[in-house]
Amino acid sequence: MEKVNDLVKEIKTNLTHASSSHKDEVRVMRAMLNDTSYEAGVYDKSGKIGTVAPAKEFKSMISNVISTTTKISKEEADSLAALYDAKKSDAESMVNISKEFINTYLKTDRKIGLGGREKSNVSIIRKEVGASTRSYPKQVGIGADGKPVYEKAEVKVSPYESVKVYSPCPAWVKK
Repeated sequence: MEKVNDLVKEIKTNLTHASSSHKDEVRVMRAMLNDTSYEAGVYDKSGKIGTVAPAKEFKSMISNVISTTTKISKEEADSLAALYDAKKSDAESMVNISKEFINTYLKTDRKIGLGGREKSNVSIIRKEVGASTRSYPKQVGIGADGKPVYEKAEVKVSPYESVKVYSPCPAWVKK
């Protein structure tokens, strides 16, 4: 079983460019679902107020499903859930659910707080970007010196949705 903090360090160490990686997303999610030692601090204006332990939350959810559907005792369901290791397919499902939750919730036009953490307090909200005309450099040939020749071109952009990020310096960091 991979430890979350070790996996994060490994990914950061081997990072050659900041692009998305479905494979790494699934690896991190799987580690988060299985590593019961991993906890993230939760902060508010007064400082650290607690922790969240994703693997413990996941196993509690699994236990509730087992107990409710099989009608066995909560204690027995807890012991069965504790033995369960999330598979790659479980992690893929959780990544998909997590992403769709964020995308769907943003449609409400409410800000979603990702929670205060040790060095951050990030929130995001959906933002509509209106139709516009944008200019860009378009290569039109090669000059006598062998260098590309550009001219200003324009393209019409239809309205679309974006995300605005709010990330002020957290109060607990300012201390």
